[in-house]
Amino acid sequence: MKLTAVIFSVLFLIRGIVAQDSTQVLTYDQFIKQVLENHPYAYQAAIVLEKGESTIRKSRGAFDPKLMGNANQKYFDGTQYYSRLNGALKVPTWFGISLESGYEINEGSYLNPENRVPDAGLWYAGVRMELGNGLIIDQRRAELEKAKLYQQSTIIENQILLNELKRDASIAYWDWYRSYQEMNIYQTALQNAVTRLEATKGAAEFGDRPLIDTVEASLLVQNRKISLIKATTKYKNSIQKMEMYLWDEGMIPLELNNAIPEIASEKKDLLLPLSLDSLIQDHPFLSMNRLMLDQLEVDLKLKREQLKPQVTLKYNAISEPVNGNPLPSYSSSNYTWGATFAYPLFLRKERGEVQLANLKLQEQEVKFKTETAKLTYNLNSVVNDYYMNLEQFEMTKDMLSSSFSLFEAERTLFELGESSVFMINSRENYWLQIGIQNIQSENLCRTIQAELEYLLMPTIK
Repeated sequence: MKLTAVIFSVLFLIRGIVAQDSTQVLTYDQFIKQVLENHPYAYQAAIVLEKGESTIRKSRGAFDPKLMGNANQKYFDGTQYYSRLNGALKVPTWFGISLESGYEINEGSYLNPENRVPDAGLWYAGVRMELGNGLIIDQRRAELEKAKLYQQSTIIENQILLNELKRDASIAYWDWYRSYQEMNIYQTALQNAVTRLEATKGAAEFGDRPLIDTVEASLLVQNRKISLIKATTKYKNSIQKMEMYLWDEGMIPLELNNAIPEIASEKKDLLLPLSLDSLIQDHPFLSMNRLMLDQLEVDLKLKREQLKPQVTLKYNAISEPVNGNPLPSYSSSNYTWGATFAYPLFLRKERGEVQLANLKLQEQEVKFKTETAKLTYNLNSVVNDYYMNLEQFEMTKDMLSSSFSLFEAERTLFELGESSVFMINSRENYWLQIGIQNIQSENLCRTIQAELEYLLMPTIK
C-alpha cells in the first residue's frame, strides 16, 4: 500500500502535461545516444584519434626510402671543365643501418682525379652504420616510439572526452527532469488551491465556513502562483541547457520543442565493482600517466645514447656496368670505405641533458603516485556520497507516502466539515515540501551517479 501511494502521488503530481497529445517523451538513453553521435565534442574526440594516426604516419616517414640526385657541370671558353652526375637510393632501417645504392658518371678535361670513373660510369652499393651513438636508438627511432605511445594516449583521450561529454549531458538531462517535476508539482498545487478557494467561497456564502477562511485560501492561491512562476522559469532555463547538448548530424543545433523527460523507474541502482582497487590500476587517467612515463623513458634512453662517441662506418662496393649490368665486373677488391669519429671531452651538455631527462621522469613518477591516491580518494568519496544520498532518497519516499496519507485524511475531514482551511493547507504544504525534497534527492542521486560513472570510465561503444 505504501509503494502504491508513492507511485500514485508522483503520477498525480505530473499527470497534467504527460496527458497532452502533442508532447513526445525524450528518454535518457535516446538523449545520450543523440549527444554521443552528433555533439561537436564527439567530432572533436574523433579528431583526436586522427591526430594519433597522423603522428604515427609522420614518424614512420623518417624511415621512407629516399631517392636523391645531383648534377654539377662547368663549361668555359668552349671547354667542358667537368661534369659530375650522380643518382642514388637511400633506405633507412630500424637498426641504425642505412642502405645506399647509386650510379655516377663523371667526365671533363679538368675533372678531379678522385672523381674519375670508367666511360660507362660506376655503380655502387653499400651500408652506413652507427657503431657508437645511434646504434641502440637515434632521434628518428625515438620519435617513432613516442608516436606509438602518443597514438595509444589519443585512444584514451578520446574515451575521456566522450565520458566527460556523457557526464555533463547526463547532469543536464536530470536537471531538466527535476525542474519538470517541480513545475508540475506546483502546477498541481495551484490547481488544488484554486479548487479549494472556490469551495471555501461557496461554503462561506452558506455560512458553513467563516469568511476569514476565504482570505487564507486566496493568499495560498497567490503563493502557489509565485512558486509556479519560479519553477517554470527554472524549467525554461533547464531546457536552454539541454539544447546545448542536442545536435543533429552535420552539427546542426536542435530544439526540444514539446518534448518531456521520461518518468524514470522507481530505482535505478548503479552496479559497482566488488573491488575498486583493480579498476583503479587500469583507469584511463592513470593509463595516460603511464604513457607519459614511457615517453619520458624513451627521452632518457635517447639522452643516454648521446654519452657514447659518434662512430660512423661507411662501406660501398663499386662496379663498372657492362651493357647496363653492374654484376659481371663485380670484384670484392673494388670498394670505397670511410669512418668518422667524434667525442666531446667533457660531455657537460650531454650529462646535463641526461640529468634533466632523469629529473622529469622522477617528477612524473611522483605525479603518478599522487594521481593514483587522488583518484582512489575521489572514487571512494563519491561512492560513499552516492549510497548516503540513495538512503536519503529512500527515506524521503517513505516520508512522501506518509505525508500523502496525512493530506488525504485531512482532506476527507475537510470535506466532512471537521477540519479547517488552515489544517488542510498545512498538510498539503508538508506533502508539497516532502515532494520537492524527494525530487531533489533523486536528482542528487542521479547527478552523483553520472559523476561516478565518469570516474569509473566505462568504455563507450
